[in-house]
Amino acid sequence: MSSRPSAKVGAFTVDGDSTGTGRGTWEVFVDTWNARMGDLYPLPEFSASTVDGFEGTMRSVILQDTVVSELWGSSTARTQAVGTHEHDHIRLYVGLRGAMTLRDPHDQGGDAYVSAGTYFMHHVVTENHFHTTPEIGSRIFIFPGDALRSLVARKPRTGQAASPAAQVLMAHTTMVQRTVSDLGPAAAHASRNALLELAKGLVLDHFDDREPIFIPALAQAAKDLADARLTDAELSPAAIAAHLHVSVRTLQRAFASLDESFSAYIRRRRLEEAAAALTAPGSRLSVSEAAARWHFTDSSHFIRAFKKQYQATPAQFARRPA
Repeated sequence: MSSRPSAKVGAFTVDGDSTGTGRGTWEVFVDTWNARMGDLYPLPEFSASTVDGFEGTMRSVILQDTVVSELWGSSTARTQAVGTHEHDHIRLYVGLRGAMTLRDPHDQGGDAYVSAGTYFMHHVVTENHFHTTPEIGSRIFIFPGDALRSLVARKPRTGQAASPAAQVLMAHTTMVQRTVSDLGPAAAHASRNALLELAKGLVLDHFDDREPIFIPALAQAAKDLADARLTDAELSPAAIAAHLHVSVRTLQRAFASLDESFSAYIRRRRLEEAAAALTAPGSRLSVSEAAARWHFTDSSHFIRAFKKQYQATPAQFARRPA
C-alpha cells in the first residue's frame, strides 16, 4: 500500500440517534467509510450481532493518509472474521470509556486490553480480531506505516493517556476535529504532519515544546487540564506547566497569541462555573460559598471580578430571569 498522501480531507459522522439503530446505522457507516476510505484502509468484517444491534455514534476525520475515528457506543462491537487484506499502517487506540480487547495482535504475544485512560499503539500488517464492552468510547488513529514503522514495528507501545505527550496529542486532535471542514490544503497538510510528530512524541514520551506548530495544542491541553481542576486550590500556571513537563515561560508563550493569558483564562472559567452554579435551579449557593469554592481571596474580590465580567453583582445576576 502506498503511503503517499492523498488529497482527501474532511469528516463524516454517522449518529445512531438520527439514522436509527442496528443496520439502519451500521450500513450507513460502512457505505460511507468504504466510499471515503475503503481503498486506503478497508474495514474488517463485523459480527451479525454487532451489525443488527449497533447503537452509537462514529465520527471520522480524514487528513490525506491519516485518519482519526471516534466511536461512542452503547452496544458491543465485535469482529467476525479477519480479512485477507495486507496492511502496513500504525494504529493507536486511546480508551475514553469502557474497554476494547484486541485478540492476540501479531506483534503483542497475547491480547491487548485498552481501557479508559490508556492507549495501545502497534504496527498492523494483518487485521486484528477485537471486541468491546457494551459502553465504549475510543479514539482510533490510523497512520501510514512509513511515518512510524521504525518506532513501533515488533515493539507495541502502551501507556497512560494522562501523560503530557498524550494530552497534547489529544488536544491537537480535538482542534482538528473542530476545524477540519475549514482547512485548506496547506493547513490540512500541516495538521496531518503535526499529528504524526505528536504520535512520535507519544512513543518517545516527549514532544518538542519549542516547535511552533505544537503551540496551539499545548495551549488547548493546558485549558483542558484547567477545566478539570477549577475547584482545585492548587490550580495555577506553574502547576499545569509542571504537569505538562514544560516551563511556565513556555506555557505563557503558548497563550501569547490568544486573547487572554492563562491566568485570565482560569479566572474567566472559574467565574463562568460560579455563574452557572448561582443560577442553577434550586441553587442556595451563597456569594461567600462561591468565592471559597472557586478560590477567590474573599467575597469582595469575587464580587469585583464577577461584576467586571458580567456587569452585575452575583446577587443581581442570580435574580435575572432565565
